Amino acid sequence: MRQLISERYPDPRGKLVLGADAYRHLAQVLRRGVGDPVEVRLPSGDLVRMRVEAVSRKDRTVTLTCDAEAASAATPVDPMVPALPRIVLLQWVIKGQKMDQAVRQATECGAELIVPVLGERCVPSGAGESEGAKAARWERIVREAREQSGSAVRTEVSRAAPPAEAIARWLDLAAGRRSIALVLDEAPLARKTLHEYLGTDPELTALAVGPEGGMTEGELALLESAGFVRVHFRTNILRAETAAVYGIAAAQSALTELTSWRLKESSS
Repeated sequence: MRQLISERYPDPRGKLVLGADAYRHLAQVLRRGVGDPVEVRLPSGDLVRMRVEAVSRKDRTVTLTCDAEAASAATPVDPMVPALPRIVLLQWVIKGQKMDQAVRQATECGAELIVPVLGERCVPSGAGESEGAKAARWERIVREAREQSGSAVRTEVSRAAPPAEAIARWLDLAAGRRSIALVLDEAPLARKTLHEYLGTDPELTALAVGPEGGMTEGELALLESAGFVRVHFRTNILRAETAAVYGIAAAQSALTELTSWRLKESSS
């Protein structure tokens, strides 16, 4: 389901006037015209069905409308869809457009937070680009990925940080919560399987994924000292940008099907 992400609420009349980004997405990409329905994700997370009332090519604006009652209703977010597991991705920065791809795919999968990590073997992404410009680009990528995928998760990308600082952010976020922190490792050194690690039914799960050259031993030691455990997937060797989406998808599947596979294990 495609949706439009709005950072504003409809006015008391149930109208919402949106600018160039929405114009491009609705009028040029989705080819929506006057009278067509649009699913709008409001800042609260509520999903409201609106209709296109007007499209202005001159001003590059789109006016949407809905009943005032529908616009203000405190309805559950997609009640037929269960909430996704809360996942934080610590992605060691990968070169060129691969980092953008990792951000896009992690957003589509419903990651809650993406922390770009500036590791020793990382190749700078967007060399010569200011941090502000990079943050704006990732924000745009997140918005477009949520609109395309219909994700109800307000994915955020934090500013890039060295490993120690990125790990500290995770520890602050996980404090007082039932959590698990995993580092994906291509070497078969894991002590348990993914299902065994996630069997504690964590409220919050972190996945740390290295760059093209892999993490250094020092970085792995730093992660392990902060409670991260190694996980090895018995599959082909994955590219860095593939490993992130593979890991998120595997963790989500294990967590969302936790009850069913526990029942199977207990009955066998």
